Amino acid sequence: MAIPRVVVLSKRPKGRFRDRTLSITSMMSGAVYLPVIGLWISGVLLTSQVLADPLSQPKIAPSRDVVTSHSKVVEQVQQFEQDGVRIEFSLRPIETNKGHQEAQVGETALAQFSLRDARTGQPLLLGRPKAWMNARLSETVAGERTCTDKIRSMASGQFGSRPDVDLNSYAIVTLNHDKTITFINPHVAFSPTKLEHIISLPGIGTDWLLTKDGRFLYVTLSDEGAIAVIDTTTYRLITTIATGAGSRPTRLVLQPDGRAIWVGLDGTAQVVALDPETHSVTKTIVVGEGPHALAFSDDSAYVAVANGMSNTVSLIDLRTVSVRATIAVGRTPVALSYGNAAKRFYVGSLNDSVMTVIDPAAHSQVSTISTQPGVVALRFEPTGRFAVVVNQLENKISIVDTATNGIIGSTAVVKDPDQVTFTERYAYVRGIESEKFSLIDLADLRKGKPAPVDIQAGQHAPSSVPDQLGIADMIVPAPEGNAVLVANAPDQTLYFYQEGMMAPMGTFSNYKRIPRGILVLDRSLKEVAPGVYRAPVTFTKAGRYDVPLLIDRPRMMHCFQAVVGESTTGVSTAAAPKPPLVRTDFGTEPILTKIPTALTFTLIDAQTKQPISGLRDVQVLVFEPPGSWQQRHHAREVEPGRYTVMQSFPHAGEYRVMVQTVSGHLRYAQGTAVVQQVVSATPYSEKQMQREEGLRH
Repeated sequence: MAIPRVVVLSKRPKGRFRDRTLSITSMMSGAVYLPVIGLWISGVLLTSQVLADPLSQPKIAPSRDVVTSHSKVVEQVQQFEQDGVRIEFSLRPIETNKGHQEAQVGETALAQFSLRDARTGQPLLLGRPKAWMNARLSETVAGERTCTDKIRSMASGQFGSRPDVDLNSYAIVTLNHDKTITFINPHVAFSPTKLEHIISLPGIGTDWLLTKDGRFLYVTLSDEGAIAVIDTTTYRLITTIATGAGSRPTRLVLQPDGRAIWVGLDGTAQVVALDPETHSVTKTIVVGEGPHALAFSDDSAYVAVANGMSNTVSLIDLRTVSVRATIAVGRTPVALSYGNAAKRFYVGSLNDSVMTVIDPAAHSQVSTISTQPGVVALRFEPTGRFAVVVNQLENKISIVDTATNGIIGSTAVVKDPDQVTFTERYAYVRGIESEKFSLIDLADLRKGKPAPVDIQAGQHAPSSVPDQLGIADMIVPAPEGNAVLVANAPDQTLYFYQEGMMAPMGTFSNYKRIPRGILVLDRSLKEVAPGVYRAPVTFTKAGRYDVPLLIDRPRMMHCFQAVVGESTTGVSTAAAPKPPLVRTDFGTEPILTKIPTALTFTLIDAQTKQPISGLRDVQVLVFEPPGSWQQRHHAREVEPGRYTVMQSFPHAGEYRVMVQTVSGHLRYAQGTAVVQQVVSATPYSEKQMQREEGLRH
């Protein structure tokens, strides 16, 4: 095998950012390493391991400065070349008007990998690479063996080897009945909990959406007359936007160009536009009486607002940000969607037998389609040509071909359907009165011959907790592309369903919380051009990072490096609270087998050194290495700051005990396992224990 070389290229000229990407994974051995070469790139120090070639030294081109109106920027990239494959890594800030162009703590940057033929420069389609970013704990440069070890460790998903930035995974996010949002990591292996973060809200969330880059999560709080804004990188509520008492902000949609978020105020005859940069209301527009449904044209030229009580649709011209036309539709319009193929808005009415077709360019109704009363939802499948119309009263769906504006087929589905979701191959219909969902092949649906199959997705129907029925999606596509996640409210469980199966493949606990909505926060690398993979990243701390990269075919691996600078806009790199200290009352003396024993510990604030009381999510993991036996418990507070669990050990050995409290900012990966020796109990001690148990009862 040829000895790989690293080539560090010079600056990129200011202007359009040229995409390239990479994906690679090779286990290389026997290489000799030269000292690290460090280069400042757009305010980020990028370094790369340089492997000594016995025949030739790596070529390092001199860098050039690029001067902008804000700052002097040296734009550079790193390249790695092996066996005719050239991999390029770059990290650059997203262009903003904040007066700097360097990647900084608290702001979003773009990590990009490109994969090309080293001789021709043509893109290579070798599949999506795996990559991570991990803050370095020392100045020692990672050798190739260390790099390989890091990749193996992080790819394993073990809770003790989590990277600071994972460019491969996603989080499941749930909107809950108890005024919380939970972030669940489905990729963590060998962990008693996949719950990573809990955010408390000022009220119960109704609907929500992510901004285009996934950085911020907007949540409507109807009862509070406010909209909460969550920073998904720091997992904090950063602000609430007041919309007025009784305004009842409900549904919200993101403008296709990402420049605004529009919210229907169901308690009023108004909608508001929010600026996702400043998190503030920029425009209030009078429309008809709510409840409101909203949809955009694909060119961000118009937003249509269905006014449920006024039986109208307000067509807002986004160039003038004013109502261009008010169009009469059927009674109680609650379903609204835009067909990309027909360039028309389609409006379904709950209490009428007509669907209205609106041409935004003509500012008027251009057609109607006969239906039946009971339409509650309307969505287009991925091609944008066929609309699926959900009729709750008739327990059926109908398919509208927008090329003819006619219904080409209908079918019965699960009882009381209220939502429809799509993947590339299937439609998923949820029913309020069913613990199942209906699965429909889109190939059949487009032919007007839908043949639903009902799939079990829980033990109870959503209607068994009627107070928790909401409008947020309860079935969402998984990033894998051939699977969905189903939130079952009464089960307090999330189900993972892979297409082609007759039952869910797995479950995730929602930790005794009733989900009212589910979405996926996906920050994994995505192919944005042939052979080019990109992901937004936001750093919570400054410093030097290793950037290991792995690709399966051909088998290649390499570790890049980067340094992220301190924020110049006031973002603190020490904003994250320190995890509490754990002082245990066990671990010093052996414990007998098969005898329930109290494991008591105190949680102490790392700064004030005072006990932390009132935590309700303290968990304890007890396991025996290498992990074939484990148990987990919820701890109870017995004194202020002191928590306990009862544990019985099955046999003698050396066990590990770990503590976690997500609300207290302590995760298993951050703590230290307490070693507990367990010895065999004598027959006398077992009999004594049984006798004492009998006396207590």
